Amino acid sequence: MRTALRTSIVTAALAGAMLVPAAGSAFAAPAPQAVTSTKAAASQAERVVINKHLVADMVNSATEAPSVKIFIVNEDGTTRPKTLASLDRGHTKQSVQGTVFTLTKAETAEPVLTVFENGVTTSFPLPKGKAATPAPSENDRYAGQAVSIGNGMVAVLRNKAEGPEAWIRYVGPHWQPGDSYMLKVLTVLNRQQTTDSAFGASFKLTKAETTAPVLVVTTDGVAKSYPLPKGKAGQTCAADSKIQDIGAGTTAELYMSSNGPKVVLRSSGSDTFWRILDRGFPALNKSDGIIARIVNPSGSKPVFEWQTQGGGTPLGRTSFPSLPTGCELNYKVTEEQTGSAKPAPKPSSATTGVTTQTQAQTPVQAQTAVVPKGSVAAGAELPVETVADTDDSTTLAAGAGLFAIVAALGASVLRRRRNHG
Repeated sequence: MRTALRTSIVTAALAGAMLVPAAGSAFAAPAPQAVTSTKAAASQAERVVINKHLVADMVNSATEAPSVKIFIVNEDGTTRPKTLASLDRGHTKQSVQGTVFTLTKAETAEPVLTVFENGVTTSFPLPKGKAATPAPSENDRYAGQAVSIGNGMVAVLRNKAEGPEAWIRYVGPHWQPGDSYMLKVLTVLNRQQTTDSAFGASFKLTKAETTAPVLVVTTDGVAKSYPLPKGKAGQTCAADSKIQDIGAGTTAELYMSSNGPKVVLRSSGSDTFWRILDRGFPALNKSDGIIARIVNPSGSKPVFEWQTQGGGTPLGRTSFPSLPTGCELNYKVTEEQTGSAKPAPKPSSATTGVTTQTQAQTPVQAQTAVVPKGSVAAGAELPVETVADTDDSTTLAAGAGLFAIVAALGASVLRRRRNHG
């Protein structure tokens, strides 16, 4: 009987041992071959040697978007596991300690890695793959022919149903053809605004009414031409500029377009402007030391006034150029009532209760310079009316004979303005 009992216990133990793997198999890890097959689906990275200290692993195929990973190579030839830089279609440029890595033509089937170091650019084509969907198209509203015009700027040239357009954008000093250009807008030239300035350069859209307009960019007195694509002829609603000497070594360039009046203040003979006045910023601040303002900036017949010297010197006044016949302003015309050009007298005891008459002016807001630093947010579109003052407006504050009540105060103001020049 004891023998039969021992036999039954052994049999039960063996049966339990056989059941344990079967019950535990439901919680076991995935089979090793599944992991192996997942790895096999990925394309093999192509490694290229950038220099003796850097290598790049590049991937691109019909099923995988282009990507590049940069690694550091040790003195013994081994590669550090940590990625130095990583590029793809969502992140096409990265700078590390002065070396700039850029994935150019990233939206196409044949992207290229460029490495900019010590003033030299080296290119490394990726394997051929598949273009992004949708691919960039000339039919896109802001796409066009992008050309470098210096000082970290490009001009995107278009001539579609909207008419000729030159979008001036800031892209940084390392931009190359094929890089993204949908970055910060500085200004837009078209048939309603044919001239502007930014970063020490002057822009003019010439032959804008013809089928073959041309962008002219002038920097340091040197002019370069960039033909736009051909399109349809059309009327230009921008008047030729009017140059006015306002004294103190300063000239005022008066412009009139469908966007309204604009004044560019410069030191005589300089390509760089000091201030820009328009409907949004119609007058200089008192701290600028002289009087310069647009009277009736949103009216049908605005006037420019100025005074750069004291001693009872009267205000200078001149009208803006007239728009070509058939052109209309693209904003609601608001006529302002203005008083005498001379300052109104202060009320005395004899005139108590009489309201002093002053000149109606649009409230003056502080004007500040906007200078892109580092990377610029992509796709920033600015209204045409407000892009004109996005230049380096702090670079020029020179001149002589500024407005002063007495000679000594005038000399003091002059020295202060020169010190800030």
